[in-house]
Amino acid sequence: MIIRNRKRVRRRGAAIVETAFVLSLFLMFLLGILEYARFLFFMHVATNATTYGARYAVVHTGDGTTMAQVQAQVDNVMSGLQTNMLTGYTVAVFPAQAGVTPPAAIAGANWNDAQFGSGICVKVTGTYGFVAGTLLGINSVGINVSSVMSSEAN
Repeated sequence: MIIRNRKRVRRRGAAIVETAFVLSLFLMFLLGILEYARFLFFMHVATNATTYGARYAVVHTGDGTTMAQVQAQVDNVMSGLQTNMLTGYTVAVFPAQAGVTPPAAIAGANWNDAQFGSGICVKVTGTYGFVAGTLLGINSVGINVSSVMSSEAN
């Protein structure tokens, strides 16, 4: 007895279409993970930069240190990321009100005149731009990172 196989139905191009669909979803997922990792890296660097800037400001309160010197400390820690990843990058140094979140500036006060134990805040603001933003559906997000430390001078 001879058993014959039925004719196979050919599916020309089906594997290519399925591969293209799955590969595009995989690449979008991979790009999303990479963009998120890049964003977390930037936020970590920005947080460290504000911490170093605030530390510099509280140690040098009252000795003639200028805001430009504190900004230079923040820029040094940012290591050029502020020009590559941010637009509208600003660094602000101000005396902070105690117990207020987010830190608010004390009207008419200068950070360099802060009394011992009062807060000094360093804040970095800007707009973070995603590299693959158009593919992922988000182009930019506002950044507002601040650190507050107690003054050690006066």
